[in-house]
Amino acid sequence: MEEELLFGPWGWMVLAGVLFVLEVIAPGIFFMWFGLAAAITGLLVFGFDISWQWQLIWFGILATVIVGIVVRFLRRHPLKSERPLLNERAVSQIGKSYELLDPIVNGRGSVKIGDSVWRVTGPDLPAGTKVKVTGADGTLLSVEAAGNSEAA
Repeated sequence: MEEELLFGPWGWMVLAGVLFVLEVIAPGIFFMWFGLAAAITGLLVFGFDISWQWQLIWFGILATVIVGIVVRFLRRHPLKSERPLLNERAVSQIGKSYELLDPIVNGRGSVKIGDSVWRVTGPDLPAGTKVKVTGADGTLLSVEAAGNSEAA
């Protein structure tokens, strides 16, 4: 009886439900595919008398195949976003202009963007000079003197 609860069709359906709930709680398009493999395994066990060892093998095969199909699909059709630079704040600053908070001395200075101070690199310039962001390396912004650009 205990083995039937753990590896019976309802055990697989409960596991599928738990994995789907985990996907909602911790989204990342990860648990969903294992949940689908568990649900299909449960459906197989509903229809056929399969030993628990073969159930685990079927689950492993289904999970591997489903994840492989999804990875292949997503490589060909990447997810699109309205804000692709949301998690790349430094890159999203390229092209914008700001005033130097600290002068650039020996190639290093800083600008204030919103409520944050960002380190910048570029030609030596005095504080208060308008600079335009031309590149980003991690959190270090590359800047050059801006002509008549407006501060962002």
